[in-house]
Amino acid sequence: MTDASRVNLRQYYANFKSLSGVLAGSVTAFPLFAYLIRFVTSEGMSAYLFPPIGIAEGPARIGAIVMAMGSTYLAFFLFSKRNKTDHKWPASLLLGAMVSIFVYIGLYSRFVRTIEIPTLNKSVTVSVGYERTEFANRNFGSVSDWELLRQRGTSEEEISMLWTGKSLQIVRLAMYGSYCLFLVLFVLAFSLGVLSESE
Repeated sequence: MTDASRVNLRQYYANFKSLSGVLAGSVTAFPLFAYLIRFVTSEGMSAYLFPPIGIAEGPARIGAIVMAMGSTYLAFFLFSKRNKTDHKWPASLLLGAMVSIFVYIGLYSRFVRTIEIPTLNKSVTVSVGYERTEFANRNFGSVSDWELLRQRGTSEEEISMLWTGKSLQIVRLAMYGSYCLFLVLFVLAFSLGVLSESE
């Protein structure tokens, strides 16, 4: 095989048909898969695979896929000339991915709410903020987030009336950021596997 330090970009991408490359491609397609799965399962299942971040969800999915694809390119230029026997990089990347998914799960459990709608036989999953608006505090007191959403509805318009714009934006960016970091680090780690298989 070719010396990995001399592998060119075309050879590197040709090696993505390996197991590591298939894994990198699968992780890259995760946001798209999360969108498609909503047509065959409940929306709640789809929300487990991609953060429910309101009206920005479409561009955010595209952005996540582009970032994950870009990380394969980044891996080539950062690591193609490094010593492939150095196992600290894949381990560090996977450890970073683990930490970011733990952060994502923590944010998800704190700020994502699923409301069952029995009459329509479906559920709706939304994210909420950490600070309620004056309107919500004045009219609903200390009722739970779930009850608040059941009474007012789950549309973005209603959510923005119940939680402050700043708190919604911070929560959603933090969830999206930790999700994307997880994707990018995993794809980088699998891309290192592709480089290693190029030796």
